[in-house]
Amino acid sequence: MSALTGGIKTGWKEYWAGLRNGLAPMLGKEMRSRTRGWRSPALLSVYLGLLSAGTVAFLWLNLQQVGNIYPQVGLSLYGIMVFGLVLLLAFIAPAVSAGAISGERERRTYDLLLVTRASLTGIVLGKWLASIVYLLFLVLAALPVLAVVFLYGGVPPATVMMAVLLCMITGLGYGALGICLSAVLRRSQAATIVSLVLVFILIFGTPIVAGIAAARDNYDERPVPYGDPDDYRPPAIPWYVFMSPLSAMTDAMPDTGNINTGRGIPLISSVMNELMRQFQPREMREYAMKMGYSTGYVPSGAATGEEKPGGPAAWPFWARFALNQAVLALVSLVVAVLAITPRKPWVRLKRI
Repeated sequence: MSALTGGIKTGWKEYWAGLRNGLAPMLGKEMRSRTRGWRSPALLSVYLGLLSAGTVAFLWLNLQQVGNIYPQVGLSLYGIMVFGLVLLLAFIAPAVSAGAISGERERRTYDLLLVTRASLTGIVLGKWLASIVYLLFLVLAALPVLAVVFLYGGVPPATVMMAVLLCMITGLGYGALGICLSAVLRRSQAATIVSLVLVFILIFGTPIVAGIAAARDNYDERPVPYGDPDDYRPPAIPWYVFMSPLSAMTDAMPDTGNINTGRGIPLISSVMNELMRQFQPREMREYAMKMGYSTGYVPSGAATGEEKPGGPAAWPFWARFALNQAVLALVSLVVAVLAITPRKPWVRLKRI
């Protein structure tokens, strides 16, 4: 018994030693390599340039049309800036991390990395944390541009902090996805392209698929044209909708959750609700406009007066998005560790 206990303690000590030997050195190496080259300043310049150009263009167009600046202009500017910031970081995160491991193969340092005292988990986590630290740097660099909205008022600081949190949550999951593809694919170019395509599908594809599915599944279950709208029983929001940061963006926008035009899909204003309506046949489209609700997903009980569900279904949208991103990050990191393991576990099982 004592021998077994001693073996477990020794194994844990070796595991934590390998984790430490991978985390700190890998994090330092990645951060030094990112700051010494020309790509990091160029990416930062393009990133801030796009945010600044969008802000200046929006203010210029509004001043040309209105002539005065109202608080509502600040709210609209804040919404556009958060939307652009989240989308930029969603695509930057996998692009930055997609060459983390495949780049080691291309530089012919991959084998040397595996024979160091760092554990495989430490290597993967070190490279993932390096990409997260870089994304945090990008978020902090964008705060001065985002602070322009405080000149107009109407945006509480807590809402801005929620937007920053949403940006970091987006980077956690999508950055881990880039690490996973970098470990699975041997070329950095292929890993970058595949990761960007997958992120595009997760951001825009999942809400559209959910809206089309809702339109097809509930076509025969709608009330009669002159019936009571409370007779309509919309389905619950499917889990895959919260793979997109658009689903959580309402929590980072002041008062957007109270918009009742589409009373439903948790997206900016009711843009996606209007999009979903366009998928309907002509005879149902006019009815949807008159009834005031869309064919998309709404929270259970939001329009019917029913009791709100418990459990994860009652969580705010940002919490459900964070849960999905945590699961995506965990699965991606585990797959990355298995992909760089020299002796695969399933090969050992076959031999047994």
